[in-house]
Amino acid sequence: MKEYYKIGEISKLYSIGTDSLRYYEEIGILKPKRDDNGYRMYSINDIRTLNILRELRSIGFSMAEIKEHLADFNLKKTLAMFQKEIDAIDQKLKELQSLKAQLSGRIEEVESHVQAIHDFNQPQIQHLQQRKVLKLSENVYRDADLDFIIKKLQKENEDQLYIIGNGDIGATIPLDYVKNGGYGNFNSVFCIVDDKEDFDAVIPAGSYLCSTIKGSYTHMPSAWNALFTELSTRGLTADSDPMELYIIDNHDTSDESEYITQLQIKIRTGVSNEENSDHR
Repeated sequence: MKEYYKIGEISKLYSIGTDSLRYYEEIGILKPKRDDNGYRMYSINDIRTLNILRELRSIGFSMAEIKEHLADFNLKKTLAMFQKEIDAIDQKLKELQSLKAQLSGRIEEVESHVQAIHDFNQPQIQHLQQRKVLKLSENVYRDADLDFIIKKLQKENEDQLYIIGNGDIGATIPLDYVKNGGYGNFNSVFCIVDDKEDFDAVIPAGSYLCSTIKGSYTHMPSAWNALFTELSTRGLTADSDPMELYIIDNHDTSDESEYITQLQIKIRTGVSNEENSDHR
């Protein structure tokens, strides 16, 4: 067996580029000698170091950790280093399990929202319980700007609010504006939260005239017009600013035909015999 090996031989043996070997030398991990012609010559000790380096890199250790370890190590330190990595892996596994649960929850939420909808463009009166929400009151004068305000709401509540797969995000529209045929102006965005979570506003319980629309937002002006016509036909009066709930929106799909939006108007007077009960 030779005492020294050239950089090309080491590169071939470990299937690593010569640039990597030069980098290891640059940061002080490898210390090859130079022959009379200035070529790097790697000793058996360098090979041992490379064996350790490659092994530790393959199981997740950083170059900084490896350099520190190689500077002074014994069996106790090696085992302690492994245990430290095991602890880090355990923590990562917990984080991954939590992420998996979140993603599974989002799938279930989207599927439950979609499966609960049977009739589109069919106005119905629903009795809804009080809903706790995170809310941001801010005037929006273009429909295209609504996503920006939703992001602001999320930034203020990053621990509670996610956007993709969340069918509980919505916006309110000024009553007089939408009642008179306007669309694209909003005065708040909100996200419905669980009863046990923090909240800063409530949507009151009551009877709501609702209609669920599938498709592009270009349908919204005519959908709101139809819903207010239905409100008038039933002899009912709007009690507050109406709302849109974005059950499936542009954060979930780029196909506008898949959008699902629920329109809700809280009503002030009595309801008809066509009532539906919904305790969402």
